[in-house]
Amino acid sequence: MDLRQIRTFVHIAELRSFTRSATFLHVSQPALSRQIRLLEEELNLKLFHRFGHGVELTIDGIDFLERCQRMLADFESLRHDFLLKGKSSTASGAVSIGLPVPATRFISAEFLEDLRTAYPMVQVRIAEGFSALLHEWLLSGSLDLAILFEPRPSKILTHEPLLVEDLCAIRSVKSINAGQTFMEAQELQSTPLVLPHRPHVLRDLLDGLQFTKPHIIEVSATSVMVELARCGLGTAILPQASVDVAQRAGDVVALPIINPALSWKVSVCYSSTRSLTPAAEVVLELLRAEVTKKVRSGSWTARLVGRNS
Repeated sequence: MDLRQIRTFVHIAELRSFTRSATFLHVSQPALSRQIRLLEEELNLKLFHRFGHGVELTIDGIDFLERCQRMLADFESLRHDFLLKGKSSTASGAVSIGLPVPATRFISAEFLEDLRTAYPMVQVRIAEGFSALLHEWLLSGSLDLAILFEPRPSKILTHEPLLVEDLCAIRSVKSINAGQTFMEAQELQSTPLVLPHRPHVLRDLLDGLQFTKPHIIEVSATSVMVELARCGLGTAILPQASVDVAQRAGDVVALPIINPALSWKVSVCYSSTRSLTPAAEVVLELLRAEVTKKVRSGSWTARLVGRNS
């Protein structure tokens, strides 16, 4: 059993499909099947139930997944702690980061405390906003780093993919049928949709569904989008992590959208025309590690990509 097998198992468990996992990991499906077969043989356990449409974890598989997620989170923490020790401890200066609303799902108080302890001379300035605005600030040089959803191609910006998030239909608890656990994409036509103004990746994704004159309430504030959904005035389309607080309070439900599923790639971006300062490099590495830790621990429902996977 090695780290590659563990990561492969976690990807398949999260995607519930060997086919999708093979595409996601850019390897052949027979190679993935062989890795899992060898893993099951070594453990003398059945980890997956195979079905025609995908796979489901067995009871043993669920227990194994929890242990693997904790182990990968610990491994990533170990890796980034010692990687940072290899960087110059004299890094200093201000680093401005643009984060989508709500910013708390990308960084935490623990992140800021770790940064302050390891690099007391580095100051972080955080700006919240929608991706289109953060993109403009990044191009203008007002930001050193920014987290963007499906960033537009640019020769002067470097895009480093971090993860993929599935999008959900955010609705009032009172507006759904008892036991409803998902929403067909075509059902979105039957409800007012609460979406940001153009340009925004959510509008592009909706265009791809080719709805006929959908009723759209334009709101460029995530908190207002969630509030309108809570009041039953419409359905917002957002990742589940954006509404954790409201969902825990029982105000809204986050229903996965299927047939087709909607998702977006989350990337950290920075200028290709000027080098990052040592302080910005430190913050970038910590940001990668923070995102990875959140996903590996299960506190953020998403799929890691790029160097974090």
